[in-house]
Amino acid sequence: MMVVLSRVTLLALALFWILAGRAFAEPVSFPDLTDTVAGRKDVTFADLVRLVAPGAVANGEAAPGEGTIDVRHIGGDAWSDPGPEVMRLLTLAAVPVRSGGRDRTVLLLDFGPARESASGFVVLALFDVTGKPRLLDAADIAFDRWTAFAEPVRLPVGEGDDLLVTRSTHFNSSQGYATTALILLRGDRFALVDSIFTFDDRACAFERTQRLGIRQGTGTPFADIRATVSERTTVSAGQCGDATVPEPGTRSIAVTYRWDAAGERYSADSDAFDVLARENERRF
Repeated sequence: MMVVLSRVTLLALALFWILAGRAFAEPVSFPDLTDTVAGRKDVTFADLVRLVAPGAVANGEAAPGEGTIDVRHIGGDAWSDPGPEVMRLLTLAAVPVRSGGRDRTVLLLDFGPARESASGFVVLALFDVTGKPRLLDAADIAFDRWTAFAEPVRLPVGEGDDLLVTRSTHFNSSQGYATTALILLRGDRFALVDSIFTFDDRACAFERTQRLGIRQGTGTPFADIRATVSERTTVSAGQCGDATVPEPGTRSIAVTYRWDAAGERYSADSDAFDVLARENERRF
């Protein structure tokens, strides 16, 4: 069975993500399935969802045994995971975008936990709604348990092409894990620029946080993308026995992604985020 949460629940979820450092901002909206798509009185969001989950009907339910169409994982085959045993549409979020200079609509469809891992199964779907609705591309973008759009949601990095930012997270009492995906729209297809792993941890005598900022630079035909992780470590006077306490302070780790015309893709100017990921893994 497939169900869509009420607007009240979606607002509560949005507040949760804000408190967790996953701020929702314009141009994200959270429509009901029965809402009509902007600029169309004859097309609802249910019509679009059915192109991804063919068994879906207007009330949010699906016929028994119906799931989604086959989709690749944006991170490659190593991340691929079957969809849930029972399909439930937990979150429906929409963003207007540009691809190849044309107006498009992107939906983020959270179908809950994947079947064979602790990750979610979250489909990012690209639609042309200027005529009869068409599904142009779809990919699973879940790198962890919960996935949503992150800030900034959309950057107009190309001449009519946008970059989307999503974040997958999970956390426990003392650790928080986040993987941020930079996803380029080009030729009506999704392409992963990079996935950036950040990690928060705390103990009785210290707290360490890592916050990722994304901003657009200059350049043609695609602008540079500047990503900076700001790490802050604070310590307290608590007694923690023989536990090692890190030095307090701050640091920044920055990477710039520049368009490689020959390779027709973005390339990072350093492996600093790979180094940071390995460093974070040693703290688990």
